[in-house]
Amino acid sequence: MTTTPPQVPAHMAWLAALRQAELVLGWGLPEWQRVLRLSRRLRLLGRLAEQVEAAGLSHRLPPPVAQQLRAELRFSRWRTNQMRWTVERLSATLAGAGHPLVLLKGAAYMGQGLPIASGRLPSDLDILVPQAHIAEAQARLVAEGWQETELDEHDQRYYREWSHEVPPMRHPALPLELDLHHNILPPVARVSVPAAPLLARLQPSLWQGWQVLHPADQVLHSAVHLFHDSEARDRLRDLVDMDGLLRHFVPADAGFWPGLLARAQELGLVDELALACHFTHGWLGTPVPEDVRAALVRGRALRHAWLLPLWTAVLTPTEPDAEPSRGQALAAYAVLVRHHLGRMPLRLLLPHLWHKARARRAQAQQALITDTPSDT
Repeated sequence: MTTTPPQVPAHMAWLAALRQAELVLGWGLPEWQRVLRLSRRLRLLGRLAEQVEAAGLSHRLPPPVAQQLRAELRFSRWRTNQMRWTVERLSATLAGAGHPLVLLKGAAYMGQGLPIASGRLPSDLDILVPQAHIAEAQARLVAEGWQETELDEHDQRYYREWSHEVPPMRHPALPLELDLHHNILPPVARVSVPAAPLLARLQPSLWQGWQVLHPADQVLHSAVHLFHDSEARDRLRDLVDMDGLLRHFVPADAGFWPGLLARAQELGLVDELALACHFTHGWLGTPVPEDVRAALVRGRALRHAWLLPLWTAVLTPTEPDAEPSRGQALAAYAVLVRHHLGRMPLRLLLPHLWHKARARRAQAQQALITDTPSDT
């Protein structure tokens, strides 16, 4: 397998500093101003701060820049400690459950001590348990003070029958929202994945009692999380995550790429992997072998003819002080429509969207009544 280094677009070149911190020494104040504002909005500033700190370069930066990086470093480490504390409390709540407890996404990266875990700003905690044990896990959590989001009958049915997770939960003494999953995609979605193959290849994490998905499944889950979401603007961090996963796992396993391709085919996620490799290789310089890229684009020329421009427009970050272009706004709307059409069949989707529209209208009317000054 050979890899040809890509020509990374100039406006994406700053992302290389997330791996090679020495590059920041060539930035003047105007470039620093751009990067600081962009990376903060994209939730990547903490990652950059960690890289600069690890390379021992802080003292060589302009003082205002070093000050902002130190502040972000403290903030991200505080948020990371919140994640660890929340996981520890969940360990006590769910101990002895007799079924797997699986960390997903950012929590999984932290639980493995991966390089991409440093500098994160977690706001929620994603975990997965087998669907047969979802009710038991919910009951344990509620008994320990976790509170479910209040929902009407329709939304309760949505989560119970059509979603891959239960309603978000919060605890009055814990800072992070908890998202409890039983799969990585909704069971009624156009693209769905059975949970059994995922659960069959779990691996232990560094945190006692917790497991993580197989490395190949983590890459595919990251791709699924991005390319099946409704909001894709400013989601460059997801591509950075996929780049980090591949750079970490591939060197340790000579058969990783063939295994990843085979797994994507098995789970029906080749399109998602193709998109992920296109953008990570092209924008971040991820070393994706040429034969892998050829296999991923084979037979997908027509789909890529409209998908790649669409996702390019959506994922390209808007520069500071600029507004998204009309093309980006239209692309974001197209991604939203694609998300809805893929998430549920029309017989379920149309009543669901009608219900959500009525609920939003009722909330707006109630807010208007509440905000109207009284005559008395």
